[in-house]
Amino acid sequence: RAARTWCGAWHAVALSQPACQSWQHARAWSQTLHPVPRTLSGFASGENSQVSPLLRHVQAKIQMRGGPITLAEFMQEALTSPQGGFYMHRDVFGRGGDFITSPEISQMFGEMVGVWCAHTWQQMGRPAQLALVELGPGRGTLMADLLRATRKMKAFSSALELHLVE
Repeated sequence: RAARTWCGAWHAVALSQPACQSWQHARAWSQTLHPVPRTLSGFASGENSQVSPLLRHVQAKIQMRGGPITLAEFMQEALTSPQGGFYMHRDVFGRGGDFITSPEISQMFGEMVGVWCAHTWQQMGRPAQLALVELGPGRGTLMADLLRATRKMKAFSSALELHLVE
């Protein structure tokens, strides 16, 4: 029977193995299941094994530091580096991307949130100013749908103070 064990950031799946005593044990065991190369030299892009600009950038960063970089640093480079980060040259939102949210599927979600906000504003006694804050707006689709649905409610629309926080 398989026993799953967590130690720090390393995950090991072992058959009849006791719980790991330390992260070193978990790392050693996980590498027996999924060996990790000690260098980046084996990773290249293209059929002729040319080294990608991103790989050269990461290698230079490691050499400049004189040692390893953290997983967080590596992931940041792999995802957002101008030298070829995964999300730098493609649209990540919507049906063809990696992230899809309710506002991207249908405008009805944002419209209903707008109606709810206007109703709540009325229940609050119609204050002259209302801060409307959207966290992680992406393209701003939710806010655009909300504003479109409430644009005929002039008093509500003029009371809004919009904040989009990415």
